[in-house]
Amino acid sequence: MRLIQQLQHQVLALHLKRNKIPLKLWHQAIRKMPIMQRYHSSQRMQIRLLASEILRTKHLIAIKGMVFTDEIKVIIATQAAIMVYGFELAKEGSAMSWLRNWSQIIVYPMPFLNGRENIVSPNGVLVSQSGLESGETQYQGGIVIDWNDDKPHRLRAHANQVLMHEMAHKLDMLDGDTNGHPPLHADMNEREWFMAFEEAFESLCQQLIKGRKPAINPYAATNPAEFFAVSTEYFFEAPAVLKRVFPAVYHQLTLFYKQSPQLD
Repeated sequence: MRLIQQLQHQVLALHLKRNKIPLKLWHQAIRKMPIMQRYHSSQRMQIRLLASEILRTKHLIAIKGMVFTDEIKVIIATQAAIMVYGFELAKEGSAMSWLRNWSQIIVYPMPFLNGRENIVSPNGVLVSQSGLESGETQYQGGIVIDWNDDKPHRLRAHANQVLMHEMAHKLDMLDGDTNGHPPLHADMNEREWFMAFEEAFESLCQQLIKGRKPAINPYAATNPAEFFAVSTEYFFEAPAVLKRVFPAVYHQLTLFYKQSPQLD
């Protein structure tokens, strides 16, 4: 197994050498990405290499009038690379192996109709809702995002990272279920993960039931899968908020994503 991993890394290194994002374009793109400013030079180099490989292996598709520039493509690939660059440290396959269950990102210029119908279960629970979306993903499909919401913006306490949200769902799906529990690394504790997320999810739900304004996006209370995805947005954009409100969740995400955004 170790030999296979070494060969995979050698092949990846060869691809990266041939397909690196041009340095001038790279600096031009990341200057517009406040989220990149917390990473130091060696981390940025690793993120650049991963973004280059994402551009080589994944398809970015512009539809409904969306117009791509090289800079926009680099920004989208860099957002994806930020999420997984720490996985190289886990020594459980390359970071790219964590992106194996999707091959394309479809980009709309603005929010899009999800094409669903309103469906209510026999016990009165809304299980499907039609309307406008900023992002969407399906178990066997690609990732769909709205560039108007996904484009770089000033970092704020109310996190909004559309691509990262949808990628979190894809990570969640790697073990076959969409339940807020992605495959954990070998050095992580399943019980501690469940305790941290279940207690935080219940706390958020109780805040809403009591009419209190929550510190994070209330959409996280939809279900455990959305709680994980929203927590991921806050982890990368507003880590101090997440650490203050749900410190145990923040800690588990540092172990999972193999990075500490508040400290890096």
